Amino acid sequence: MIGHEDKIKLFKRLADNDKLFHAYLFFGEQQVGKFIFARHLANYLERGLFEEPHGILEEVLIISPNEKGTIGIDMAKNLTNFLYQKPVFSKKRTVIIRDAENLTNEAQNAILKIVEESPNSALIILIAQSEDLLLAPLASRLQKIYFSRVALEEISEKLNNFKIEGKKADAKKIKSAVEESFGRPGRAIEIIGGLKSDIKSLKLDDIVENNRIDDFFEFLIIKLRKGNFRDIEAIKEVLKRMSLIKMFNVNKKLQLKTLQKYI
Repeated sequence: MIGHEDKIKLFKRLADNDKLFHAYLFFGEQQVGKFIFARHLANYLERGLFEEPHGILEEVLIISPNEKGTIGIDMAKNLTNFLYQKPVFSKKRTVIIRDAENLTNEAQNAILKIVEESPNSALIILIAQSEDLLLAPLASRLQKIYFSRVALEEISEKLNNFKIEGKKADAKKIKSAVEESFGRPGRAIEIIGGLKSDIKSLKLDDIVENNRIDDFFEFLIIKLRKGNFRDIEAIKEVLKRMSLIKMFNVNKKLQLKTLQKYI
């Protein structure tokens, strides 16, 4: 686990004292560690170790969006059946719902009912980028835990001995990945492992279609801060285009095209 030491201490203490709330919303930007934290917590409850589980956790159910990118009402029955089984290896039966912003309204209403009527042994964790992406009645029933970006020094320290296929990663590659992560450990690991395509090699259509717009802007800002590209006016233009895309229904590809000169 990279970062979030305060939360680790808090949740270990809550678990040890049997004081965990029955339903949480872990929210924050992508790749900051929300899902990893939830898995580590589930492993701690079942095996006493706050780390990535080795093998299958018997008391955990993970729900993710389907091939259409949604989570529908059909998952409610499985969730209910799972939670009402008596736990054997842990005090809790834990449900982790990834990308909860993709729950349909019907599914959210079903989960609301489950949250309100869940047994004492139930632990429900929803993971989303923002609490505003959930229906207000459901969001109001969840205890909210915000996951911020992680200090670059922490990421660098943790990744210092990062290995790829058994070999230690190049120090320069680690340093570059940490800088380009903008405080998101998951992104740093993807870059080091070569799982993240170089933004420079992607076409504008791919950037828009694959939801890499934030990566595009962050790449530009990093580049403009370095060497001969340290240009305050260019950074202002990048931020302006980013605001237009975020706030208004503009042609995203056209806005990105105006910034290609800085790549």
